[in-house]
Amino acid sequence: MRQRGPDGGSSPERTTSDSWPELHGRPVLRRTVAIGLVIFVSVLAALAVRGVNALTVGRGAIETDRDRAELLAGLHPSQHPGAGRYYVPVGAVYTRTADGSPVAYLHYRLAGGREVGVPDFLRTYDLPTPGAVSPLPSDLAEALGGDEPAEAPEVGVPLPTTSPSASSTPSPSALPDDTPTADPDPAEATDPAPEATEHIAPAAEPGPDPTPTPTPTPSPDDTTDPTPLPTPTTTPARRIYIAPDPVGLPGAADIYVRATG
Repeated sequence: MRQRGPDGGSSPERTTSDSWPELHGRPVLRRTVAIGLVIFVSVLAALAVRGVNALTVGRGAIETDRDRAELLAGLHPSQHPGAGRYYVPVGAVYTRTADGSPVAYLHYRLAGGREVGVPDFLRTYDLPTPGAVSPLPSDLAEALGGDEPAEAPEVGVPLPTTSPSASSTPSPSALPDDTPTADPDPAEATDPAPEATEHIAPAAEPGPDPTPTPTPTPSPDDTTDPTPLPTPTTTPARRIYIAPDPVGLPGAADIYVRATG
């Protein structure tokens, strides 16, 4: 019959003696073996933990796709030390284009309020104020789910300047002339104008005909294309769109980011 412990379970010493029959009747040796087993298991666990730590030392934290997307967009907390508050995207996609370049898509959702909103987001990441409304890239909507707006104010794009209409400012010629005009003197009006004398210049003697200068014929190597080459346009590495939430608290908005490497 197995000996029961005070709590109704099997006694450790009895269990040890069941494994090693030669320990029957030697309680001191049974305790020593039991304590040794506990120490042995603890040492093995400590060595396992130490081994895992040794393998991961120097490698840093394992980056996720969200970390890679934030790093590519320049919005990772490690890139803005001392900001005090950081925002976690609700959607993050990190992938590569057809030519192998990395591309990241991020979606931040700001609830708004006194402390959390668009002004604090711009301050945290040192961003300029939103400018003109621009259409969102089609690949951004495909990557983040498709519920994004078609257009939103883009950060860093200047607002369009409206020039005053030409009809709003009257030209000097269109202004009424308020200068009083004097009536002509009747005496001056009746006097005939003096006759104009015609001065005839003497005819110049004909000189020798100038020798015409030959026009150089351009060679095929010297010909240039008069049509100017188009200026190559490049897509900005990072584009940020801020769509305010009209029904939310002040400062509430959805922020969409597209960044390429």
